[in-house]
Amino acid sequence: MSENQTKSAYGLGRAARLNLAYEILTELAETSRPLDAILSSRFRHLQDALERRDRRDLEQRVRSVLLHYRRLLWWLKQVRLDINMRSMLLADMILNDDADIPQLEKLCNGAHNRMDMLRKEEIASLKRLLGKDINHPDMNEAMLAECPDWAAAGLKRIFGDDFAAEMRALGDKPTSDFRVNTLLASPADTAESLASQGFKVEATPLSPIGLRQSQPGGPILSETEAFRQGWLEVQDEGSQLVALMVGAKKGMQVVDFCAGAGGKTLALAAEMENSGHLVACDVHSKRLNRAKVRLKRAGVVNAERRQLESTFDKWVKKSRGKFDRVLIDAPCSGTGTWRRNPDSKWSKDETDLTELVQLQKEILDSASRLVKSGGRLIYATCSLLPEENEDQIERFLSSNTAFKRLSAQDIWQERITTDYPAKDPNYLRLSPYQNGCDGFFAAILERE
Repeated sequence: MSENQTKSAYGLGRAARLNLAYEILTELAETSRPLDAILSSRFRHLQDALERRDRRDLEQRVRSVLLHYRRLLWWLKQVRLDINMRSMLLADMILNDDADIPQLEKLCNGAHNRMDMLRKEEIASLKRLLGKDINHPDMNEAMLAECPDWAAAGLKRIFGDDFAAEMRALGDKPTSDFRVNTLLASPADTAESLASQGFKVEATPLSPIGLRQSQPGGPILSETEAFRQGWLEVQDEGSQLVALMVGAKKGMQVVDFCAGAGGKTLALAAEMENSGHLVACDVHSKRLNRAKVRLKRAGVVNAERRQLESTFDKWVKKSRGKFDRVLIDAPCSGTGTWRRNPDSKWSKDETDLTELVQLQKEILDSASRLVKSGGRLIYATCSLLPEENEDQIERFLSSNTAFKRLSAQDIWQERITTDYPAKDPNYLRLSPYQNGCDGFFAAILERE
């Protein structure tokens, strides 16, 4: 079959894949849907036409535009190309894939399932990009690092001389990590089961309950026996470590205050050995409904789901001082997960950050009431910004003298056998550059 036909010998042809990438980028620009949701929907709709290689190439093409977004914008302005996803995609192919004009004209021929033909003025502008490097001496530090202005000041403040290296790591391909459900299996047994089906994993370097896919290929995870039996869940190593730092134990009363779809709830239930009482709270019913399915598959019986009407729900007041551990996995900017969600850095601004910081403050003030005397409050985010992390905790402690901060390093050494991975003993701060996992922050506070 010809490469320009709708279906190639192994799936979609190159021209059709390029057009589909353009449609995905356009949908991303025109809607508030996150990239992973758009990709999932498209892949599901086209499952009969797409091979695994098609999906990989499509995702790489879309990610390339998002990972070079600021620099592509700069170049579009230099050569006077219209600022839209079509121009971004074509410029990315020239600057990052060494495509030439004849190649682009062949791919963009206006036929069915093809991008529109190149206009004369487009060709003239695109020719000015030929032979150019994506980086240019006139670009500032934040632009070269692909860091949006709304996050640059905070990230420079926290990382200092490592700012550029940290930003590069946030553009790397993310790892595929899994948490072993110790209620049902051990890491060794799970790894052996996966290997028997050709799914290669290795132990995560920091988490004692984690596995990491060591090489691509093999079956789809959901088709493995270990996954069907509930032996493992997809969860980044950093997220696993935050759950371990909670210090949940058998027989405790524990709250996962912003539980979402229950990723950390599942980890906490395993740490509690399915005993005691675990409450998964969230204001979003759809997320809690997804948690119901996951809890059942994992064999969790000590957890209840509770939908809150608001941050200051009446249940919080009624349950004051009843819980040994309260985990706040707070809504945040998600800067620590940019390598997984590169679209999120361009979908937020200073206003969003201000609103998130205020929401985090309210959640801290409300959820802290649940902690009993001698109990612990664990505040966590998948953000790297100090405004959402250290600054929040310092503010909270200044107005809540009943709480004191515990040493994150001490808690780590109690819970985990590997060397403490963060620079600051007071706070657990993880990043792709320093630790090879997503960016996470955790602070452990105790009610005196």
